[in-house]
Amino acid sequence: MDKINNSKMKLGLVRHFKVNIKPGEGKLSSSQFEEAMKNYDYADVTSNGLIINKNEWDICYSSSLPRAVKTAQTIYNGEIITTDLLCEVPILPFTKRNIILPSFIWHTAARIAWFKNKPSQPEGKIQTQKRVEEFLNLINSSGKENILIVSHGFFLGSLVRELLKRGFKGEMDMRPRNGKLYTFIK
Repeated sequence: MDKINNSKMKLGLVRHFKVNIKPGEGKLSSSQFEEAMKNYDYADVTSNGLIINKNEWDICYSSSLPRAVKTAQTIYNGEIITTDLLCEVPILPFTKRNIILPSFIWHTAARIAWFKNKPSQPEGKIQTQKRVEEFLNLINSSGKENILIVSHGFFLGSLVRELLKRGFKGEMDMRPRNGKLYTFIK
């Protein structure tokens, strides 16, 4: 586990703005759930009015997914670097069987499959952790001290757990709110 070596670092974490569609509701087949997740990935967002003071941040890193990029471009007018390292943990049906289940069961079962590193998910917990570490190594080597990060709820949970392990201080809601700034300092 590489350490962030900067003696002083401030990170601002923002979950993308609220997406204009619901990520699949009601009862869905596995193929309908998969389609709903694709639609969510590329749906537009609605700004909540958050504006970030450019002078407070040296740079912004954003997930490459459109909802995060649009959020970053709306809230920050400085340099923005997009990266796949900050993309949401992808979610697919835990089974391809043609069964109809409530959306929340598809979501919950897929995240359990992620946690257990099951092959039904394109990325398991181990791969997500590696992505978090790769991103932290990237920002550590950037030479920047005040870094704004625009990403996604589930990924931010993994990122925050690692930040706390590495000695950062800060708090984030259990389910990060859309378009809210959370600050972590080391």
